[in-house]
Amino acid sequence: MKVADILGEQTLQVVADDPKQTTLVDPKTKIQTLIPKDPNKPGMITKDPNSNKFVVNTQQSGEVDQTIKPGEQVEVAAMEKAVSRKQQQAAGIAHAAQKGEIPASKLRGASKEMAKMNQSDLTDFASTKHKGLPDRVA
Repeated sequence: MKVADILGEQTLQVVADDPKQTTLVDPKTKIQTLIPKDPNKPGMITKDPNSNKFVVNTQQSGEVDQTIKPGEQVEVAAMEKAVSRKQQQAAGIAHAAQKGEIPASKLRGASKEMAKMNQSDLTDFASTKHKGLPDRVA
C-alpha cells in the first residue's frame, strides 16, 4: 500500500478560521489539523485557479487564502514526510509493528492504517525530524 492510498486524495473541512489559524477536520477520523496563518511556519492553503478548489500543503510555508471560511472543503496535497509530531509518532509505531518489535494487535487509529503502507514509505514518515513540526496536524 502506498502513502497516497492512505493519505492522498483526502478532503478536509474548514471548521474554524480566525486571525491566527485555520482549523480543518477530517470528516472520517474527526482529527483536527491546525494551519497557522504565520507565513514563516509550515502550512499554506491556496485556491487552485483551474479547479477553483482549496488545497492545503502542510510542508510548505506560505499564506492561507483570505477567502476561506468555515464549511469550505480543502484537498490535501500529496505528502512524503510526516507533517506533525503525532503523525511521525504513529508512523514510528506502525514501523515497529512491521518489524515485529510490537504486536500488530496493539495498533490503533492512524498507526493501524499506516501499518498497511509499504515499508519504504513508512520509513520516510517515521524518520521525519521533529524540528519545526507542529504537535498536531493530518
